[in-house]
Amino acid sequence: MSGLGIGRFAADLPDAGEFVTLGEGDTPLVDLPVLARRLGLARLSAKMESQNPTGSYKDRVAALSVSLARQQGRNGWIASSSGNAGLAMAAYGARAGLRGFLCLVASAPVEKRLPVLPYGVELIGVDGVGDGSTAAAIDALVKQLRMASERYDLFLGITAHAFNPDGMRGIDTIGYELAEQAPDLSHLYVPAGGGGLLAAVTRGLRARGMRARTIACQPSGCAPIVAFLDGAIATPAIDRCESGISALQIPDPPDGDLAAQAVISTQGWGTAVGDDAILAAQRMLAEVEGLFVEPAAAATLAGLVADVERGRVAPDSRPVLVLSGAGWKDLGRIAAATSDLPVVAATEVAHHIGTWFDGRNGQSSS
Repeated sequence: MSGLGIGRFAADLPDAGEFVTLGEGDTPLVDLPVLARRLGLARLSAKMESQNPTGSYKDRVAALSVSLARQQGRNGWIASSSGNAGLAMAAYGARAGLRGFLCLVASAPVEKRLPVLPYGVELIGVDGVGDGSTAAAIDALVKQLRMASERYDLFLGITAHAFNPDGMRGIDTIGYELAEQAPDLSHLYVPAGGGGLLAAVTRGLRARGMRARTIACQPSGCAPIVAFLDGAIATPAIDRCESGISALQIPDPPDGDLAAQAVISTQGWGTAVGDDAILAAQRMLAEVEGLFVEPAAAATLAGLVADVERGRVAPDSRPVLVLSGAGWKDLGRIAAATSDLPVVAATEVAHHIGTWFDGRNGQSSS
């Protein structure tokens, strides 16, 4: 760890003056040996973007965006978010002393909404841009934000190349780090919502001379980039989202074309998987490898599982999963399980341990 955050790559990024940092970047690359064996792969690893200060890769965007906003003398920042970007911008904005206004997806998990509150950001919820989102609603919101950005001289912190190209360059640093950590990387599995993460990581890898294939992973209920890559639609956009996977509910991704071209340039492909498969992959990562990530991040493992089953990934390949966000950001899906927690008297604990242990080992309790 350099302690410089993404600022250690300043020479490869837009000039932002003095970097605002909370220690983002330099996230670990963790081997997944049990999953590798299950999938018949020689090696499998995960890039742990969940280890960034606010729990997602969006810290890299926020660090550069807020640095640029401060250098440009802006009055503050505005952004829209399903949760991750909003929390990142709030934290880095506070660090820089810049006030912010955040439009948060109204249907975003409460775990993504609550952590924003301590930062003193002006916060509103917006309908129509999360569950059941439509391209028209998202477009209307973006137009409102762009007008406000110009009128009040606020930095537009939307995490998409289409609106914040310089800030998005912060994500290139994932590619720079992977080139150091996994020079034999063969396949990079990336969750794709707006498409910006995929495009930027691929760009970072190519800048370091890496030739890994990039695979776009999307839920089948909202997979415009995958459908375009498969030749099913003429442009990477659909009218409506039918997936419940937060952060991947973008029917008309602002960086869809950019992401698709990044995939094509690496001879990669797109893989769409159902919500149930994504949630199963989330549980698998936690139970088998001890990694608890949000469902959007687990879409990468679900995609890899599907590709291995289809014979798309050879056993001697070296795939890496980009795990984009932490599991605590979406706890609502598993909260119901706490109601099934058995409660016993203190004097009965040993008995319950014995029942559990014997059951695990196929024995009968006496």
